[in-house]
Amino acid sequence: MPSDGKKGITVKIDAELHAEVRQYLESHGMTMAEFITLALDDELHPKLNQKEGQNMGNMRTLAFQVPEDLFQRIKDYLQRNNMTQKEFMLGLIENELNREQTEREAVNETAETEEYDEAEEEAAVSDFETVSEEAEEDTEEQTDADFSDEFEAVSEETDGSSENEDEDESEEANMGFSMGM
Repeated sequence: MPSDGKKGITVKIDAELHAEVRQYLESHGMTMAEFITLALDDELHPKLNQKEGQNMGNMRTLAFQVPEDLFQRIKDYLQRNNMTQKEFMLGLIENELNREQTEREAVNETAETEEYDEAEEEAAVSDFETVSEEAEEDTEEQTDADFSDEFEAVSEETDGSSENEDEDESEEANMGFSMGM
C-alpha cells in the first residue's frame, strides 16, 4: 500500500466508454489518475453549485419536457463532455442571448449609420438648393436691371461728333459681339 495517503479505485466500464476516455486522455495529455480525480472532484464538488449557494435567493426554475430520443442524445453528449444538464442548458441559453444581443447591437449601429448618412445627404441637398436659389436670384437681378441707361449715355456722347460715329458703331458692334461670348 502506498504511504502517500492515496488509495486506488478499480471499476469496470463499457469498452466504448473506455476507448473514449483513452482518446480524451491522449488529446489532453492527462493520466487516468488525473482524469478520474478531476471527474470525481467535479461530480462531488461542482463549481456551479458553490456559486449557487451564494445566489440561491436570485435563482428561478426553468423546466420543460423533451422527447425521449432527444433526452438520450443530450445525456450522451453530457457524458462525453463531462457536463451537467444545468451547465449545458445555461450555456445554450447564455450563448443564444449573447448572439441575439450582438445582432441587435449590429442592427442599431447600422440604423444609426444610415440615419447619419441620410442627415449628411439632406444637408448636402439643402446646401445645393441654397446655392441654386442664390444663383437664380442673381440671374433675376441681372435680368431686372436696366442696362439701357448706360447705352443711352454712350449714345449721347457719340451724338456730338459725326466723324467718330462710324467708329462708335463698330465699337458697339464689337462690344455686343464680345459680350455674347
